[in-house]
Amino acid sequence: MASLCQNLRKGTVSLSSLVFIFVLWQLWVRFSMSSRFAMAVPSSLVKTDIDVQNSTVLEDFPKRIWTTGPLSPMRIKKEDADRVRTWMDLNMEYRYELLTDGSAETYVKDHFPQHSKIRQTYLSLSDYIMRADLIRYLALLHDGGVYNDLDVGCLRPIDLWIPPAFKDNTSVVLGIEVDNEMGPDRSKLFELVNWTIMSRRNAPFMRFLVDRVIGNLEKDAAAHNTTLANLQPKRQEVIDVTGPAALTEATFQYLSEKTQTTVNMHNFTKMRRPKLVADILVLPINAFGAGHQVQWSGTDEDGSALVHHYFAGSWKTTHFDGPTEEEKKAEEAKKNEEARKKQEEEDRKRKEEEDTKRREDEDRKKKEEEERKKKEEQDRQKKAEEERTKIKEQYEKKLAEEDRKKKAETSNQQIAIENQPTTQSHDADEGQGKGQEQGQPSPQGDQDQQNGQQQDGEKKEDGAEEQDNGQEEKHGIHESEQPAQARQAEQAREDKSNAKPVNAKEKVSLSVLEQERRRAIEEFNGVNAVRTKTREEAIKKMQADRERDVEERKKDEQNKKKLAEVEKRKAKLRQQQAPVQNVQPASVQG
Repeated sequence: MASLCQNLRKGTVSLSSLVFIFVLWQLWVRFSMSSRFAMAVPSSLVKTDIDVQNSTVLEDFPKRIWTTGPLSPMRIKKEDADRVRTWMDLNMEYRYELLTDGSAETYVKDHFPQHSKIRQTYLSLSDYIMRADLIRYLALLHDGGVYNDLDVGCLRPIDLWIPPAFKDNTSVVLGIEVDNEMGPDRSKLFELVNWTIMSRRNAPFMRFLVDRVIGNLEKDAAAHNTTLANLQPKRQEVIDVTGPAALTEATFQYLSEKTQTTVNMHNFTKMRRPKLVADILVLPINAFGAGHQVQWSGTDEDGSALVHHYFAGSWKTTHFDGPTEEEKKAEEAKKNEEARKKQEEEDRKRKEEEDTKRREDEDRKKKEEEERKKKEEQDRQKKAEEERTKIKEQYEKKLAEEDRKKKAETSNQQIAIENQPTTQSHDADEGQGKGQEQGQPSPQGDQDQQNGQQQDGEKKEDGAEEQDNGQEEKHGIHESEQPAQARQAEQAREDKSNAKPVNAKEKVSLSVLEQERRRAIEEFNGVNAVRTKTREEAIKKMQADRERDVEERKKDEQNKKKLAEVEKRKAKLRQQQAPVQNVQPASVQG
C-alpha cells in the first residue's frame, strides 16, 4: 500500500494498480451502504421499558427514515437504490433503516413484549402487504421518524416539511392522495397517503391508528370465517382494512373525538396550504401526491412537492381475484350509463327525423294549400274576367244595334228630306202662311191641295220623261251610242247629286250616339264593380255566418251539458227524497 502511495505521488501507476483501487472503492461503497441498512437490526435488539399505552411524552421528531423491503439490502433493484440515495443525499443527518420480513418480526417481538395482542396479530398475519402496512404504523409509534415506501423518492429535505408556525404543536404529518372534488367529475372521494408518514415518538394518533387497524383485521377475518394466517384479502380489502382508507377513517374519528366536532373530508378538500387540526398537520395534495395525474394533484416542478411516488409496487396485481363488488357496480353503472346515452341518442335522432318529416309534411301541405288557393283565385279571376267580357260584349252588341237602328232612322229621314221638292215645300209654307192670314180652310185642306199639286207634278214629270224617250227613239239615239264625253259629264252630275252634305242635324245625332256609347260603357264598368263588391260582401257574410253557426253550436253543446247536469242533480235529489216520500205519516188521533 505504501508503494502504491509512492507511485501515486510520482505519477507512475500501472493499469493493474488502477483496477485494484477501483475494486477497493466498490467494496467500500457496498460495505458502507450495507452497514447503514443494517442499522435497523441493532436498534431492534435494544430492550425498552416504555409503556406505549400510557406514555404521553412528545419528543422532537426523530431523525430516522424507515422503509420496508426484500430480504437483504443487496437484493434491492438499481432504481430503488437510486430513490434510497435521494433520501440519504438530502437528509445527511438522518439514519436510514430498512425493515425486511425477518427483521420486522424481530422488531415486533423486541419492542412490544408486553402487548401480546399486537405481537400475536402481526406474527399471525400471513398477507405480506397487510404486514407491511402494520409494521410502518408500529415503527412510527415506538421510534417515530419518517416512513416511506421503497418506490418513493425525496425531493426536499425533511427539516423543511413543517412550517415553523406549526412545528411545536404537530405530532403527526399526513398528506392527501385522493381529492376528487378537485377533479372534473366532482365525485365524493377523499383519501390520505400512507406511502409517506411523519410522526413523533409515542404520538397519541399512532396509538389510536394501531388499535383501529388491529380491530379491522379481526373483523375482516371473522367476516371470512377464517384466521389471520389463512386470510387472503382482495385489493380493496387491503385498502380498507390496513391501507390508506383505514388511515383516513381513523384520522377523521380521532380528530372528531379530539375537537368534539364532526371532522370529515370537507375539512380538508381543496386545500392549498397546510392545515393543523388538533395535533395532526395535513399537507396539501401537492406535498405527497405530486405527479399523481389521476388525482389532479399538480406536478413536481411547481416547487410544492416534497416527495414523488413512482407506483413501482406490484401488490395490486397479486391481490386481484376478479373485480370487487364496487368495481362490478361501477362497471354495471358505466354500462347502464352508456346504454342510457345510446338510447337517448337514438331517441333524439328518431325525434329529429320525425320532426323533419313532420315539417316536410307541413310544408308540403302548406304548399299544396297555397297552390290550391292560388288556382282557385286564378279560376275565380278567370271566371270573373269571362263574365266581364261577356257582359261587355253584350253591351257593345246592344250599343252597336242601337247605333245601327239610329243610323237607319237618320238615313231614312235624310232620304225623305231629299226626295221632298224644295220649291213645293217653300210654296206650301207660303200658301199655308197666306191661308192663315186670309182666314182660309184648315191645314187639312192645304195638305190635300199639296198632295194634289204633288200628283200633278209627278204626271208632268212622267210626261216629260216619256217625251224625252220618244224624242230619243225618234231620233234613233241609244244611251250606249252617246259620246263618251257626254257620259262622263252625266256621271259627274250623278256623283255630285249623290254626295250628301253633312248638315247640323247629322252632327247632332252622331254626338248623341257617342255620348250614349260612353254612358253605356260607364254603366258596364259600374255594374262590374258593384258585382265584385257584392261578391266580396257575400263571401264575408258567409264567413261571418259560418263563425256564428260554430259559436251557436258551441253554445248549444254547453247548454246541453248544463241541462244534462241539471237533470242529473234532479235525479239525484229524487233518489234522495224517494225514501222520505215512501214513509207514510202516522195518523194523528183527535
